[in-house]
Amino acid sequence: MTMQEVWMKVRVRVVAELRPTEDPEKLTRALTKLFPTVRFELRSVGQRQVIEGESEELGSLSYLKENLRRRKVRAAAERIMRSFSGEKMVHFMLSKQAAYVGTASLLELDELPEIGWIDVFVETEEPEEVIRWLTER
Repeated sequence: MTMQEVWMKVRVRVVAELRPTEDPEKLTRALTKLFPTVRFELRSVGQRQVIEGESEELGSLSYLKENLRRRKVRAAAERIMRSFSGEKMVHFMLSKQAAYVGTASLLELDELPEIGWIDVFVETEEPEEVIRWLTER
């Protein structure tokens, strides 16, 4: 499968729970810094409120890819992505605090902060290709 075909066969979903102390506009701005081509909406899920956005373009992760490259953390990012990903899914979590300043900081399970985090899900037939693309050196 070519990279172009992989680009066409993804569904990117970005979800962040809005905590009672957070401003929805500020959190939306933070998410938009990391995913500038994704449109975000505030939704209620049971008792919780989340800000969620979706895209069917791998390019919606381009800023994230470039941010990982610039910060020289691609090897660590690749390891973290592999540890949470499955057969048809790439999943990773990002720091909300870092997102507020436009930085993509991947989290491990033992690093999940009280203020919450950003979940990123990429549904694809080729999770290895997606991880490779995001973390290529």
